[in-house]
Amino acid sequence: MPEEENISSAKETGRIEAFSDGVFAIAITLLILDIHVPEFKENTTLLSVLSGEWASLLALLIGFMTILICWINHHFLFSFIHKSNSVLVLINGFKLLIVTLTPFPTALLAKHLQNAWGPSAVSLFCLDFSLMGIGFMGIWLYAKSQGFIRNISPGLSRSITRFYIFAGTFSTVIWLVSYLSIIACLGLSSIMFMFFIRPEKVTNALAKRGK
Repeated sequence: MPEEENISSAKETGRIEAFSDGVFAIAITLLILDIHVPEFKENTTLLSVLSGEWASLLALLIGFMTILICWINHHFLFSFIHKSNSVLVLINGFKLLIVTLTPFPTALLAKHLQNAWGPSAVSLFCLDFSLMGIGFMGIWLYAKSQGFIRNISPGLSRSITRFYIFAGTFSTVIWLVSYLSIIACLGLSSIMFMFFIRPEKVTNALAKRGK
């Protein structure tokens, strides 16, 4: 019976990851829909026209990196989570809802970055970013509280917990800062990207430091 339970658990988490991967793939593909092939115009060059679309290209890059880093961290978390229940599925569903919505604030960013709505578009994107961080924090803290985590060292467990609490709080700080300074917001977002692009490296370093 225990062996059957383990197989069932593995299938549950496997289905969660497979479904999540599909959502990530669709969301990241939708980002390109806001990039349009320019129409030919007399007395212009293709490069000059494309350079005028820098805001759309920048928004595409930011949106792509956001979803990519989100997928990397989702994969990282579920490399430790080996059991599931309906509540964890719902928390993961909230996370996927935010991922699904990401192309919309990205499109707003692309369209309005250069006009008076730019600051509001940035703040809306940062709100999406903040909810992603909160989603990660919720997945890990709930899975840990229910004993859904594989056997790992206490030091690594603590470092991952701190890492994703930091994700939820720091991303929320970035959202609040976006109402005060767009430059500071972009700078903090870049710092967060650098931290979360290699979660295994950062959490292992924190675990070693905590010894």
